[in-house]
Amino acid sequence: MLNQLINVFWTIVSFAAVGFYWGVYITEKGSRWTLYVIIILSILFSIIPGKWLAALTLSSNRKTYERIGVRIVLWFVQNGTFVNRIQRKPASQKGLITNRRSALVYLKTIDMQERYHYCCFVFFTLSAFSALSFAKTEFALFISLSNIIYNVYPILVQQYNRLRINSVISRSTTSNDFVPNKL
Repeated sequence: MLNQLINVFWTIVSFAAVGFYWGVYITEKGSRWTLYVIIILSILFSIIPGKWLAALTLSSNRKTYERIGVRIVLWFVQNGTFVNRIQRKPASQKGLITNRRSALVYLKTIDMQERYHYCCFVFFTLSAFSALSFAKTEFALFISLSNIIYNVYPILVQQYNRLRINSVISRSTTSNDFVPNKL
């Protein structure tokens, strides 16, 4: 439940600027076509091939992500440090990734979440450009800030998590020698 509350909170906070901008834009301009085009472009971006998304990976070094604050962001996301500390699971209870198979399944979850945030990233970016084109600088700034918080850092978190999981998977040869504590 706490994970869902965190998702709802960040979604409402981040989409507020974008939603308000489009409400003002449509009221002033009376046209929804720009919004529709931006939505379509965003959705199209979310279905690009995985190899193209892999090319957008910032780094293959975990330290790069740590230097730009990804470990701090991990405190405030679903299944993050904050949630885990509040839920204080008994020592006998295992985490999300307990074996090689669950790690491979979680990699698919990471892919889905990363694609969602790329879709939103394109939507927020094009919305900010739209705001700039109509001299709505304040909206463009708020949308851009929301984009960094809601999309850029979550994308980086997913890339970081993928590196962590792949590192552990590559060190284990069977599901019996999987070491989830290394994540």
